[in-house]
Amino acid sequence: MPDSEISLKSLIEKSQDYLETKLEIAKLKTVEKSSDVLSSIVVLISMIFLALLCFMFISIGLAFYLGSLVGSAHTGFFIMGGVYGIILIILYLLRNKWIKTPVSNLVIKKILK
Repeated sequence: MPDSEISLKSLIEKSQDYLETKLEIAKLKTVEKSSDVLSSIVVLISMIFLALLCFMFISIGLAFYLGSLVGSAHTGFFIMGGVYGIILIILYLLRNKWIKTPVSNLVIKKILK
């Protein structure tokens, strides 16, 4: 009888160790996936910020150039504003197809990786 108590105790202790190990592995996997998603988001935001700066300076230069062609600097800025307004309307109409779905798929892909 004492041998069966010892082996039962041993089995319970090993089961507890196994569960603790599985829990620790799950925590580490969660941290790994979270850090991967977060780092990807930080890189994406940095790239978007730099792209916007580049785009802004090109836009200002193009607005001044168009202004010099039509003879009025402010008209060049109005033309650029109109172009961006049209782009904004197109993006709004196609936001699910071009923005929402690809971003959702990217996040899901990163999480399930």
